[in-house]
Amino acid sequence: MTGKRIAIFGLGRSGLGVGKAALHIGAMPRVYDRQSEEDLGSNEVYAQAREVGLPLFLGWEGKFDRDETDLIVSNPAVDMRHPALVRAVDDGIEVISEVEFAYRISKAPIVAITGTNGKSTTTVMTFLCLRASGEQPILCGNIYGSGYEEMTLTEAALSASPNQTLVAEVSSYQLEWARQFKPVSAGITNIWPDHLVRYTGFDEYAATKQRIFDRMDEDGFAVVKANDPVVVPPGGRTSGYVSRRGRGAVERQSRTPRPTVLTFGATGEHARVEETGIRILNQFVKLEDLPFAEPHNYVNACMAALLAYGLLKHRAKADPESNAARLISDAESKELSRLRAARSVYDGPPRLETHLALPSTVIDGLKAFKGLAHRMELVGERDGIRVINNSMCTNPDAVIKSAQSVRDPAHLLIGGVNKGLDFRPVRHYLANHRHRAYLFGKDAQEIDKMLGGEYPIFDTLNEAFDAATGNAVGGEVIMLAPGCASFDQFSDFRDRGNVFMAIAKEWLRR
Repeated sequence: MTGKRIAIFGLGRSGLGVGKAALHIGAMPRVYDRQSEEDLGSNEVYAQAREVGLPLFLGWEGKFDRDETDLIVSNPAVDMRHPALVRAVDDGIEVISEVEFAYRISKAPIVAITGTNGKSTTTVMTFLCLRASGEQPILCGNIYGSGYEEMTLTEAALSASPNQTLVAEVSSYQLEWARQFKPVSAGITNIWPDHLVRYTGFDEYAATKQRIFDRMDEDGFAVVKANDPVVVPPGGRTSGYVSRRGRGAVERQSRTPRPTVLTFGATGEHARVEETGIRILNQFVKLEDLPFAEPHNYVNACMAALLAYGLLKHRAKADPESNAARLISDAESKELSRLRAARSVYDGPPRLETHLALPSTVIDGLKAFKGLAHRMELVGERDGIRVINNSMCTNPDAVIKSAQSVRDPAHLLIGGVNKGLDFRPVRHYLANHRHRAYLFGKDAQEIDKMLGGEYPIFDTLNEAFDAATGNAVGGEVIMLAPGCASFDQFSDFRDRGNVFMAIAKEWLRR
């Protein structure tokens, strides 16, 4: 990268991180952004870019010059169909994503998590599992506003040493221009319709998520839900959609050694939720011993533990003297001893490869999980009415999962900017009238039509909350579960969540 002329398309947190890293490694970055200086004047990211001396070209709607540009790093916020990017590809200029740039400069291995719902929680759980196991993980990537210390993937890649691990949440936008990106342990939580305004349809969105596995080989671990109708494990069937950036993926799958696949879920071979606990490889932990009680978080915990196990196994193989090697060796020795003690004279010798062993420290990490900001965050309780901030709920499936997780009748505040998604599944879920919906924001009328046209509509979140408090009684929940983007009335989901908590806390104090 040293000496390369790098065009960074789009500022933001991601663009700033790439720009600072490019300067540090001796590249020559330039940042191009469609927003004007007036638009960005009060932006903290803009101020930092000016402070570090990044060359900025604002209000830019031009064309990248092949004679002045060796590489383009596209901000995830920039649509891959943008004319400037299409022309650049046609002109033979290499376009990559931030995760690709970070991968190329990182000395540390990467654990990557993508998916539609649950990826932030799973990422934090994985981070905690590795930290409890004596590793040095860095929480990074697309995760934002979690309440834990976090940074962009590029910042983490630049600062990390080889004995550290980048634990990264990765979005579909960040995977669009990935080329060589190869995490050592990676997984997809689930894939549901979302962000469809960015793609030609669901198949393209799903295929973009699948790119997380494209370059993985026999040294890696891929974690997927068993028998998922959409998620494809490496080497499995494909959806049939192949983008022009990924035409070689199908061919590579047929000729490249594949990663070890670990499965979780109801029929998972390596981790599953049982009636009284979760079983992960050879470890069983009672549900009552975990610091969370939401069914979806039990599933997230299974996935996170397997991702952590994949990293530990990878590092143990790469460095037999490492902390990970000691943990894995101790766990496997204990499991072999248990198997030998349990076998009868009619059994053959135990085969550990069919009885993988999880270090108990990974379970310690799950027990340290305290939840994330703006994700099923309890704001408080008054007169037996609990108030929950779930501002990060940004699609219809997440609305349903959020309501299911509380088990009590819920007053759901839904609305904002719909991303071209179908809310009819929410209509079916609400059909038993156990929960009530209060619609607000720009697309409230459109959402109401999909919900059957029977729900009250409000201009603002504050008005919707007031209506919910007027109807709620003890033993019920008021929850912000918008199922939409926030950009009609708020700067982002954090702003929306903070406004909601301020409104709720004022009510709770009365």
